[in-house]
Amino acid sequence: MRPHPGHSRRAGAFTLIEVVLAIVIAVGLLSGVLLFYRQAATLRGEVLRQTDELSAVRLVMDRISSELRTIPASAGPGVHLLHGDAQSLRLLRTGVPARMPWRGGALGRAAIAEADLVEVLYRSVADTNEAGIYREEHAFTPGIAVSTNLVAEVDGPSTNSVVASAAAPPLTEEIRYLRFRYWDGSRWTDSWERVPPPLGVEVTLGIEPLPEDVLQPDASSATSTPEEYPYEVFRRIIAIPAAVGQKAASGSGFPEEPTP
Repeated sequence: MRPHPGHSRRAGAFTLIEVVLAIVIAVGLLSGVLLFYRQAATLRGEVLRQTDELSAVRLVMDRISSELRTIPASAGPGVHLLHGDAQSLRLLRTGVPARMPWRGGALGRAAIAEADLVEVLYRSVADTNEAGIYREEHAFTPGIAVSTNLVAEVDGPSTNSVVASAAAPPLTEEIRYLRFRYWDGSRWTDSWERVPPPLGVEVTLGIEPLPEDVLQPDASSATSTPEEYPYEVFRRIIAIPAAVGQKAASGSGFPEEPTP
């Protein structure tokens, strides 16, 4: 018996069930690949975000540490080497004088007096439009604080006007929580107004802002303390060599448990 002429074509064709099953398998594989790609992209973005946050924390911590360690032993009678509260810190550090005061002076002399001291201010801004850690730097002369805008190169002689802080970009926008505490040799305080610097400064940083239902610490009161910060914190206690050297003979030091 001869086979039907169309028998071989029908034997090699796919049935409707096979076609539908192949489509379902292909869609499932494609969905799995897309899901894996989305998860990988999300994981990559999270890793990059955490890397940027850790880099910002390290930048701020290292910068504050290096500047606190260069506070001079003295800057003249009655000059505060460091003062601040829980949200801001102002300090004097040693630095190379800028070239700007030597521009425009007669016979190559300096146009204004400038010492080898730099006044640095760190502060935290919680406003959503300008949130972040801000750093300002000014040349300092005992009795006169003259802005020299050392970050940007400025042409022409300096004036005595202070550059508006709003014009300067934040040091970092990743950090939304900043708190300082000061060790006087026996206890921690939330503010420092004495002429000699403290033995050390505790710096606490956080990525997330303080919740609205938690009151901010009162900068005008040295005894006020904020509620416990509910998120992850990065904390470092920085010893000030100029103050530690003066207190070494009296036996003052840091507590074994500095943070309650």
